[in-house]
Amino acid sequence: MSWRLDNRRKWILFGLAALALLLQAVLDATRAPTRQRDYELKLAAAELAAEAYDVLREHRRLDEGEVDLLNDPASTGLIGPEFSIITNAQGNLESKLTCLNPNWAAVMVEYFRQIGLGPGDPVACAMSGSFPGMNIALYAAMEAMRLRPVVATSVGASMWGANDPGFTWLDMERALFDAGVFTTRTRLASHGGGDDMGRGLSPSGRRAIVDAARRNDVPMLTSENIEQAIERRMDFFVEQADGRPYRCYINVGGGVASLGSSNNKPALPSGLTFDLGAHNWSRKGTLIRFAERGVPVIHLLRIQTLARRHGLPIAPDYLPVPGEGEIFVKTMYRFEVALAMLILYGGLCVLVLAPEVSRGLFDRLPRRIPPTKEESS
Repeated sequence: MSWRLDNRRKWILFGLAALALLLQAVLDATRAPTRQRDYELKLAAAELAAEAYDVLREHRRLDEGEVDLLNDPASTGLIGPEFSIITNAQGNLESKLTCLNPNWAAVMVEYFRQIGLGPGDPVACAMSGSFPGMNIALYAAMEAMRLRPVVATSVGASMWGANDPGFTWLDMERALFDAGVFTTRTRLASHGGGDDMGRGLSPSGRRAIVDAARRNDVPMLTSENIEQAIERRMDFFVEQADGRPYRCYINVGGGVASLGSSNNKPALPSGLTFDLGAHNWSRKGTLIRFAERGVPVIHLLRIQTLARRHGLPIAPDYLPVPGEGEIFVKTMYRFEVALAMLILYGGLCVLVLAPEVSRGLFDRLPRRIPPTKEESS
């Protein structure tokens, strides 16, 4: 192979590499905001959640009252006190603020669509009072998709949640129902907290939870221990299903009857899971039992991790408007431009390199040396 030919090939490869970089630059420059799948449905759910925020703010008359703008900078009224007689666990204020975003409803819609849910599909929900913002998002998504939820709620709440004894999640839910925002309501309530029986609360705290259930016409689950509480919850879900299999199980918060035990938390992935896998569970709560029956589960805990995963802000000091975030619109490569460049570059490579490859291969073929006179004689 001559030096001139070898040098020419280097320039050919250099030119192709430079062209590839140029095409990549053009591809990056032509990226455009692209609506994600189910954009309209996600937006409808987020707008419904935003309406719920407005109704609760008006219900609490926050425009006339005093708001703790340091702990509730968006003035939602959904950040409860640090301590109250129904506070049953420590809570992280950053996580509670992260939940105060109506666009979580779009995340719920995305989960439901990944499962393949449609109107009328029954879903089982285990709620707590710890994350009222997430509860609102879940209800908004279920209403937008016209699902048929069966809801059990543990009324107690961790710090900064719906832990105001006079304004529990059951009270919020009732206000939203009366305003015509949601039709979904809790069908069974429990104390929550230790053993799902309010262990760790004072007698006055447990009475406050019973009073909240009574004034909102929600029956209370009674049990003598956590195993019985789990069994009775499972019986409740089966009875309410009317013979139809549940298509999904959703858990909001860290309710022990749903998780089984706090020791199970590290092994339970947040978000949507189709198979929990085999684990040595300390105790099997309703979430694990549903998963073992092949039901997809949505576990809504470790909120900040979920927010980063879906491009939602962490602890915003404002109330985001519906439609914000990558869950709705992403800047993406334009498919038609990428395809055209791929065809162009691929065809050019074939035209330019095919002769060179062919020539190089022939250069490496063993040549037959003609026999000498002595060998031929």
